[in-house]
Amino acid sequence: MMKKALMTTLIASSILSSTCVFSAQLTPVNPQEELAYNLGLQAFIYGAGPLTVAQVRAASTNVDAPMDNGSAPLNMMGKTLKLAGPEDRVVPTVNNDTLYSQSHINLNDTGPLVIEIPPTNNRYFIVQLLDDYSEAVGNLIEDNVGQDGGKFLLANKGWKGVEGGIPDGIDGVIESRTPLVWYIQRTGVSGNKDLAAALKIHDGFINYPLSELGKSHKPVQLTHAKTGISPVPQPKGLGWFSLIDKELRNNPIASDASIVDQFKYIGIGGDEPFNPDKLTEDQKKGLMRALNAAPQIIQYASRDLGTKNNGWAMMYEGGRYGNDFLSRASINFRAAGLNTKERALYPNRYTDSDDQQLSGKNKYRMTMPADAPAKAFWSLTMYDAKNLFMVPNSIDRYSISTNREDELIYNKDGSLTVCIQNTKPTDTNCNWLPAPKDDFYLHMRLYEPTQAVLDNTYALSQVIKQ
Repeated sequence: MMKKALMTTLIASSILSSTCVFSAQLTPVNPQEELAYNLGLQAFIYGAGPLTVAQVRAASTNVDAPMDNGSAPLNMMGKTLKLAGPEDRVVPTVNNDTLYSQSHINLNDTGPLVIEIPPTNNRYFIVQLLDDYSEAVGNLIEDNVGQDGGKFLLANKGWKGVEGGIPDGIDGVIESRTPLVWYIQRTGVSGNKDLAAALKIHDGFINYPLSELGKSHKPVQLTHAKTGISPVPQPKGLGWFSLIDKELRNNPIASDASIVDQFKYIGIGGDEPFNPDKLTEDQKKGLMRALNAAPQIIQYASRDLGTKNNGWAMMYEGGRYGNDFLSRASINFRAAGLNTKERALYPNRYTDSDDQQLSGKNKYRMTMPADAPAKAFWSLTMYDAKNLFMVPNSIDRYSISTNREDELIYNKDGSLTVCIQNTKPTDTNCNWLPAPKDDFYLHMRLYEPTQAVLDNTYALSQVIKQ
């Protein structure tokens, strides 16, 4: 026993001695400021997913009635009646392929919610459900719904059901780990000639509380919006941490408790709301440094997301992030509301085949073969490289989509060539995707991708400078 105690003392003494020698070589820092800085970085990166969802929710629900631009009050549904364009600037990289229905739901207010899907007559659709952390809750598609439609129940995790079990007429139950849920529904449109037919089906996507099951429900009555959804005022300084704190306290994830607990040192995720007045000046300095660095780190990481294949970044992580909080933050910076890879894959790129930044100062070509790896359809959309929004152009074309066959020119072998440039091409046999004058970013969407592309054994076509 004596030998063991002596050995323990010698080891401890050696460690302390080594630490003292090592400490003499360190540059002095303010430990309190540095700790706040490091915890602030982690809190911002961890909280960037729910922060993005909260910002979208705040902008989308800042209205008095359901609108035809997709906005609606909390627990109500807005819809779009046309395809998105450059004027839609709330969610980055919004698609130009489908109509949208959108609800931001608080299940603590509504109780279990009925999601009703109409007969769809072989038209592409999806009801995507995300929790407050942008993690996929569930997806309703033709494969698990059928063409005849159905009714499904969205409930808080652990919902016990009603007396007698699941009510008659309900085809399934989907549980969310957070009470706040982002409902995103998409209806495919095959060009402007198809819009009226698409809208008839689009009207049939509705949701309502379980207490209203069995009652007659009309399509959502929409008010015309004179503008797109307007972004809400941004907080200043440490106010960003107040938003993150609110989301973490109101929508805690039990499995992440050990991670969030450490943020309590800087006033985030505790029992009381974040209050910078309770922090020391050194802690505030550290958090302000974190607030400056974290968005830049996320933006930097967003340029190198996903597995690279032939120049395309294949973002397989969308909607299913686990503990990869930096990917969650980066993907939400790039494309909020991303779905799981099985439902839609989003290859993207900033560079050409020579690894040079894509720019409207140059001309490019890309030829997609006839066996493109999408069971539903695919599209290629143009975005400004800086803000990731669509760019106005002379022909109002923002994407090339195989769901709009009447707009496309195919080669004899069934392949499709896209000319990507700022000015109209002289080649009338290629499909022109107008580019801005400066740097741009290309974003593909593979709706219902094939197994080959999910396995990353299929190489998408290169973008070649002419």
